[in-house]
Amino acid sequence: MKWTGKKVGLALGGGGVRGFSHIGVLNVLEAEGIDIDLIVGTSAGALIGGAYASGQSPREIHAKINAYLCSPEFEASTLKSIGLTFSPQNKSFFNKARNFVMNRFWFVRAFFKPSMLPSGDFQSLINYFIPEMDIRETRIPFRAVSTDLITGKKIVFSEGSLRQAVLASCSVPGAVEPVHQGEWILADGGITSVVPIHATREAGADVVIAVMVDRDSPASVSIETGKDVLYRAGEITTNTLEAAELEDADVIIRPQVGDLHWMDFGRAGDLVKIGEEATRESLKKINASLPLYRRITRFAGRFIKIRKK
Repeated sequence: MKWTGKKVGLALGGGGVRGFSHIGVLNVLEAEGIDIDLIVGTSAGALIGGAYASGQSPREIHAKINAYLCSPEFEASTLKSIGLTFSPQNKSFFNKARNFVMNRFWFVRAFFKPSMLPSGDFQSLINYFIPEMDIRETRIPFRAVSTDLITGKKIVFSEGSLRQAVLASCSVPGAVEPVHQGEWILADGGITSVVPIHATREAGADVVIAVMVDRDSPASVSIETGKDVLYRAGEITTNTLEAAELEDADVIIRPQVGDLHWMDFGRAGDLVKIGEEATRESLKKINASLPLYRRITRFAGRFIKIRKK
């Protein structure tokens, strides 16, 4: 019989490729017997959280990611092409020059198209990871956070198509075309809630474990062009909103993702391990935040496992 006491919610933040570290977080929580009553995700957090909530194991999600990154579909995708322009690894002078030009090309393209990525490319990625089902049918209660570009309001999906909700949550402005749904024009949830702690509380969580996958702040900031000003202004706004929301979390897990760009797939291989390490480092805080009965149950479960060995 499932305990109906205090609920533990997991708030998975956005961060593009850096969100793969959420898989490592889920690995450790499962291994430690820390049950999660509901999951709320923003952007990459919605993708990984939605896949997990639908019934896929962390191992299955990880295997899907590896298969996708090795697939002919990804090799030929605009997603990979754009991602290469942000990767600093093993670049010859020719590749650096090419990537400089392509980076500017994709940026300019966004001024004349709804997005840099063709809508079909990103929809196929969502379909690959997320089954076609209603959010109300997920194994673990799930919410996806998006933003309505018309009203500026945070939109939290608790019903309807899981795929559509995750797509709306992942629609990064300029990179992925907004999702039109009724009177809404939906874009990335990170515009209003990078780490959806408030939405997790509103969904009924008494304890919130938040996972933020922001990259490290640069040691120095270069402000030379109008684009630099726009990027930096956006970063400041995002950081300010995020800091205010993080104050409402019981535990914050911070995988050390370094300066990894959100579209740099070239360095994505170690992110699951990084997520595991960060979660293990947070286990004392997680355990202390859990309701007493859960701490006792968890201790008893681990004791039984040790006796069986």
